[in-house]
Amino acid sequence: IAFCQGEGSAVKESDKSGMLRNCTFQDLSNIAWSYASHGACGTKQAEALMMFVAKEAMRRMSRSMGSTSDQERRILPRDITQIAWALGTMESDNSSVGDVLVHLVDAINDYWIHKEESDNDRPLKDWRCADLVQLATALSHGRLDNRPVLIAIFEEAMDRLIDRSRGFTTSEISILMWVQARLYLTAKIHKIFGSFPSSASRALLQRMQSLKNKEVPNKELLPAQTMRHRGLGSQEQANLAWSLTVLEQYDDNVTTLLQNVFHAASSNEEGMIQLEHAHQLWQAFFVLSEDCPDAVKFLSNEFSQYLEKKWNEEKGRLKQSSSRHKAISQTLNLMKVAHRNEYDEDVDVAIVLEENSAWTHTAQDNFDVIEGRMKVAVEFDGPHHFSVMASSGKDLSAIANGAKISPRVLGHTVLKYRLLKKKGWTVVRIPYYEFDKIPFWASMERQRYLQRALKTHDKIQFSGIDVSEYKAMVPNRHSRFD
Repeated sequence: IAFCQGEGSAVKESDKSGMLRNCTFQDLSNIAWSYASHGACGTKQAEALMMFVAKEAMRRMSRSMGSTSDQERRILPRDITQIAWALGTMESDNSSVGDVLVHLVDAINDYWIHKEESDNDRPLKDWRCADLVQLATALSHGRLDNRPVLIAIFEEAMDRLIDRSRGFTTSEISILMWVQARLYLTAKIHKIFGSFPSSASRALLQRMQSLKNKEVPNKELLPAQTMRHRGLGSQEQANLAWSLTVLEQYDDNVTTLLQNVFHAASSNEEGMIQLEHAHQLWQAFFVLSEDCPDAVKFLSNEFSQYLEKKWNEEKGRLKQSSSRHKAISQTLNLMKVAHRNEYDEDVDVAIVLEENSAWTHTAQDNFDVIEGRMKVAVEFDGPHHFSVMASSGKDLSAIANGAKISPRVLGHTVLKYRLLKKKGWTVVRIPYYEFDKIPFWASMERQRYLQRALKTHDKIQFSGIDVSEYKAMVPNRHSRFD
């Protein structure tokens, strides 16, 4: 912190002799990587140091863009993506770096993707595969929905899947698939995200079969050990199954790859599967059993039952409600709506109704018999269920000027709600950016909000003159606290 001019200050332009200015770009990236990879970013001093490093990197990029010196203009993608990865890792570990990652990714966009002299068709053609993957991972960990950068990464990745002379490793392909699923990047956002899962699946199958420019057969399974021998261990297998299920693009390439993933996972030579991987595989299996049964048709009953057992053990653990869950529960108690907190399948707040109930205040207290009833899952979606509110400097400026930006829901949340719906639950989402803006002391306003979200009552009588009548929620709604 001493050579960064003190905790909480900005990197000073007037500092000509400070140690930070004398660091090479590789030094800066090594500092950032060291702190993030060793989990040493949990203090205010470490957070400040990382912000100083990122700001110094951006200062050099800005200076380089206006320079005519080849030496000064040469910034390696490896160094800048390593800093971005470190900041994204900090965000995923709940260490605050403010908006510095947003600004750094904007700087990368300006420096490599949208600068005037770049190759507009392939602005990242000179990047190493590892650098593309590291930047994609940084965006995923930081929950940044920076479309121009993400599209450029996946378009370059697609070109390299076709041109195998500069190809990714199998592990790198699986990471890109995970990034796409984690950020829930679909064809509605850009066409590249509609075609990437199939192309990536095909590329992996070709690697496993050592084929080139040939059709991949989909009638027989590869030997179970093939995936591991090709660099796809248990973590990569679980990530692929989860990612392809989230993205819901089940063509022949994807289906064949899923068949081989489950075959390899069920034949694990190590004899046991980590819980996290078992949970991913169970989620995928449960959804695919209905949505794409061909993908899991070779899976044995013994292995599927093992996955289900591990899933039920996890979901049966004792859970602690968050303060927001408790606030919703307390408000429902005021409204006399019967419910249960932290119910089965990680349902935040569960409500059970008679099949023909018109209003949720008629909910039953007895949860012992819920078959044939309408099950309502009230899910509070905190910030980590969404992309960040502002993924670019333009977004930050818009918010500062009063614009309302709704973040996008992430893949793990999309999959959870698909699971709940397949188990008979009607899901009602309570996003943090709506509920949190209601002050804790405004209990009547919280009741009005839940009345509309859950259709609890036709009318709520707060006093002789203060009556809340039910109105259906509308998209992009505003409250008096906006």
